[in-house]
Amino acid sequence: MSSKRLVIVGGGTAGWMTAMLFQHAFQDCTITLVESAATGIIGVGEGSTPALKAFMDAIGISESEWMSACQATYKSGISFRGWSTRNGFEEYFHPFFSHFDRDHIKALIFNSELRRAGKRVHAHPNLFSYASYLAANSLCPITPYAFPFEVQYGYHFNAAMLGSFLKEKAIERGVVWKSAHVENIALNAEGDIAHLTFKGGAILEGDFFVDCTGFASLITGKTLGTPFISYSDVLFNDRAVTLATPVEEVISTQTVATALNNGWAWEIPLQNRVGNGYVYSSDFCSEAEAEAELRAHLNMNNGEGEVRHLKMRVGRAKTMWNKNSLAVGLSQGFLEPLEATALALVQLTLVRFVKLYKAGAYTNQYAEQLNSEIAEAFDNVKDYIHTHYLTSDREDTPYWRACRHNSAAASNRLKLVLQAWLSGADISEALQSTGLNRHYKVNSWVYLLSGMGIFPPEHQLVQASPDDLAKVPLDSIVDFFERCALNHMPQVEALNILRTGASPFSVEGRNKASKEQALARLLGLSFAVSS
Repeated sequence: MSSKRLVIVGGGTAGWMTAMLFQHAFQDCTITLVESAATGIIGVGEGSTPALKAFMDAIGISESEWMSACQATYKSGISFRGWSTRNGFEEYFHPFFSHFDRDHIKALIFNSELRRAGKRVHAHPNLFSYASYLAANSLCPITPYAFPFEVQYGYHFNAAMLGSFLKEKAIERGVVWKSAHVENIALNAEGDIAHLTFKGGAILEGDFFVDCTGFASLITGKTLGTPFISYSDVLFNDRAVTLATPVEEVISTQTVATALNNGWAWEIPLQNRVGNGYVYSSDFCSEAEAEAELRAHLNMNNGEGEVRHLKMRVGRAKTMWNKNSLAVGLSQGFLEPLEATALALVQLTLVRFVKLYKAGAYTNQYAEQLNSEIAEAFDNVKDYIHTHYLTSDREDTPYWRACRHNSAAASNRLKLVLQAWLSGADISEALQSTGLNRHYKVNSWVYLLSGMGIFPPEHQLVQASPDDLAKVPLDSIVDFFERCALNHMPQVEALNILRTGASPFSVEGRNKASKEQALARLLGLSFAVSS
């Protein structure tokens, strides 16, 4: 194959992740990224899934190298506060999975089945999750090499800093960077992109183009006219307001998502500050009202701190791989940031493209397959996020009443899964038959539905039998977690070690894969996991 010219239009985290992976995967191609200084970056505090660790491992960047440069912290999961008012279920934790949670999720499923059948047993997910225990104690999820259990984790980080960091690394590794403003995108007779025209008249030709231009969607939407599929009928939130607060003495290892009157507020702990934001629906409150509500939530006065207001377009492009172009990041679609899936969807798109583009000998042979896979990923994540709103029992504001009573807009697949849970049927079978287990596995669905307290009312429960209670010894689970946690250090201590250029624990013997093996491992991963 002759060398291909791959052109990325737009920078930010999505653009420079694309550049880094392409430089690593397509070593016989020329990689050029075009970035306009006139275009702003939507870079606020960001959370990730464990997939980001796999990405960094594959491109050979250590945590000690990038985390301090991006004010990053470790993340064990997400705490949801105030989404449910059911007694005992006002807050729950959605964890990242640990090796020995394979047994504990079975215990939670067993107890949740008993409770769905009307038996009084403990079925709140926090007790059954190791990551929940780590987060509650602000412990770094990394363990010594001698501790033979895998504990998955994600990160919190400054998104703008991560984009800048990846830009520097990509240029060091040979990616060609052009600071230029695209004024026109020309098509050839077949409808493929022929070249870009910059302000001043210069032209850049290429064989394949990647659209990382954000909501502007210069290639996918404006040039190729790709239809956009809105999710606004099920996900009402289309605005956000952000406001940082000072760093905390004890740095948490969890994102906090707190339900407010017209949406929810995030709390993301970084090394130098706490990133806060309020995601809300403009149909139910104004920008000024949202800012006032966020300030009240944070106990901040008017005029205190720098406020940013953001607009969001929630949904996805009908197709991502069109002709000789691929949409990545906000240009391909956006789901509100409730489960921190934005970069996981970027990464999934990129790794599937790399694999299929190579398999098709650098042609469009597998474009339809990629489009089907990524569309399904967006739709499945949309259904999972929608479940948070449908299962809330809040009735205190018009916003929450609209969310709770929006079941008619739910997909048929989601209705089947929820009906299976409510009827006491096997939710694993329902998820398998509908395909909703391909991106969020059964454990995530059980954490969500149990955590929201979707069980018969307390007064209808009857005491479980001694035999049933004995099958899930709660005290032994707590004791096991407490003893395992002795292998972890506080998050603050781990971050201090990272700043010296070292790792929290010795990594001798870990991740000794070659570049080729690391890339192959990354390309083989499923959605939102690290291994």
